[in-house]
Amino acid sequence: MLNIIRNIKRLNITLVAALCALVMLPASVGAQEGSGPVRTARGFAPVAGGNMPAARAAALTDAQQKVVLAALADQMPLDKLNSSAAALQPLFFSKPDVYLQRFKIISETAVAGIHQILIEAAANDELIRSDLATIGLYKPPQQKIQLLVMVAEDVADGSHACWWAADPAQRIVPFDAGGRMAELLRERGIEVLDPGTLPLELLAPNQGEVFPARGALLEAARRSGAAFVVMARAAVKPASSPAGSTVAHTQCDIQAEVLDVHTREMRLHSATNALGTHIDQEAAAQDAVAKACSRIVEYILDRLPDANANNYRHSFRFAFPGPLTESTAHDFFKLLRAALPDAARLTVRDPAEPNVRVADIVSSLDAAALVQKALQADLMGYTLAPGGTQGSEINLSVTPPQTR
Repeated sequence: MLNIIRNIKRLNITLVAALCALVMLPASVGAQEGSGPVRTARGFAPVAGGNMPAARAAALTDAQQKVVLAALADQMPLDKLNSSAAALQPLFFSKPDVYLQRFKIISETAVAGIHQILIEAAANDELIRSDLATIGLYKPPQQKIQLLVMVAEDVADGSHACWWAADPAQRIVPFDAGGRMAELLRERGIEVLDPGTLPLELLAPNQGEVFPARGALLEAARRSGAAFVVMARAAVKPASSPAGSTVAHTQCDIQAEVLDVHTREMRLHSATNALGTHIDQEAAAQDAVAKACSRIVEYILDRLPDANANNYRHSFRFAFPGPLTESTAHDFFKLLRAALPDAARLTVRDPAEPNVRVADIVSSLDAAALVQKALQADLMGYTLAPGGTQGSEINLSVTPPQTR
């Protein structure tokens, strides 16, 4: 019989999983916490040159790999299992015994030069899920990017109105530009935080200021799960009308900036205006506000790929074998950018560890597909391998060409 797992790179994993289902039947539910069901699996290996100990060890590994493969099939759809061979091979199938909670040999025999071992084993599902998470193959369902929208509106007496004002009387906004922007963002698939869920005590502006202090604002946004803060100021004023015109003209000016909660930096700044017309002055003002809000939202979404509902945001932690020079880092990430054309943005951060760089990547690919693509990329001699667990980041170790 074909040695299924040792030929995993040349076989379609979907076929492998189907074959394994025939030889790995759950015998009972595992009693230990974190373990999967007990399965039986048969391993095969040729007896080469009469070397029975080597054949026995190879057959045992083959059986263990089949148990691990079945456990992996429980954690992800078969199409993802099939497409993730390059990421799974070095981590799970080179040391299958690590992922077994317990096993025992039921029987073994040698027939026609093939050593066969039948085992009963339970996989450590908790460890498997943990290590799948390190290479981006096990994550909770992708959540929408969340934005915190804060729009202050100028009012007639020279002051302003906004929902985070300390004085309730100042929370009554005349044109609800913030509400209009939030509605437009939601229509585009962006999740906008409900102001009622935010801690207003953290958002109190300093005396004479419109918006809260930057640090307090970012902390409140982080606690609420926002990825970005949109801070805008809207002003509505009458515009001149042609002589003899019976139509009212009103102009709305909006200035906005977007803060990245993760990096604590301003990502973009923009200003726009729009003219509203109507026979009624109030309706003309509402028309101007609606147009200006639409323009500023389109501008933000066009220049902020992270907020696109079809994109994912990932953090990759790349560990090098020793202290990293700037030239090596520049060369590696230049090659990585070229190898990942699906990445809308790739920003490199320098953490405290001298041998580590963190890359924040925005891509239309989910974590599993992006990891697979990175592992298979031609990086001109640089090699990648799955790394260990480090918070929520996807970990990969990097071997430069000269250190291999």
